[in-house]
Amino acid sequence: MRKRRVTPIGAAFVALVLLVLLFVVRGALHRPAHVVLPQYASSGDVSDASLDDSAVGRIAVRPDTVQSAIATLERPARYSRAITIERYYSGGSGVDRSSVSVDGAWMRVDTEQASGAQSHTISNGERTWVWYGGSELYYESAAAFTADEEQGIPTYEDILRLDKKRIAAADYRLLDTVDCIFVETAADDGGYIERHWVSVSDGLLCAAEKLQGEDVVYRMAGMSVDSGNVAEDAFTLPDGTVLHESALDGANR
Repeated sequence: MRKRRVTPIGAAFVALVLLVLLFVVRGALHRPAHVVLPQYASSGDVSDASLDDSAVGRIAVRPDTVQSAIATLERPARYSRAITIERYYSGGSGVDRSSVSVDGAWMRVDTEQASGAQSHTISNGERTWVWYGGSELYYESAAAFTADEEQGIPTYEDILRLDKKRIAAADYRLLDTVDCIFVETAADDGGYIERHWVSVSDGLLCAAEKLQGEDVVYRMAGMSVDSGNVAEDAFTLPDGTVLHESALDGANR
């Protein structure tokens, strides 16, 4: 009986098949349990579990604990910053820009509204002085405003007064480069959802949004804060009357 001769091509084919089988067997023996794919997050809004545990005493932030975490934060006694507020409505939108100075109980807010009108407010928590544009005529009243109220932004009290059942999400997040505590509410009866980003480092609200369904109706941003720095004439009326000189300014004179 004649033996069949194996051609070089046939031998190469058999070798290739054996090599493939070898790689399949090795892959099955060393395959990892699962593969974790990277997740893409929306720009500037990343849930970050790696934030420093020393932040806010690293209270675990969940819907049922976020108010306690925010209550531990301390704002700087003296700071200045700029904020932008966008409001969207049927048929249009408007942007207000404010410059804010705070020194203890004293605060000043200079606002340029979307219409171009300018307003200036100084308050010490007991009395308030207001003037408009470049006028030297000002009005004084016994009304008192907090810096948050005059800026037209949500306050700590707004967040701390929320019914826990309305808090839909809460965690630590990195907004741009700022470590924040994030709070999101469930939709209310009008379909409105609120989102707040509170800076861990300085305790200030650095961003907020209000949505109705998928539509943004309000957005606030004040990311850059200059702690300890307030303009020398921040609490001076347009006629030159100095209402307040900070202790730091006085010490340097």
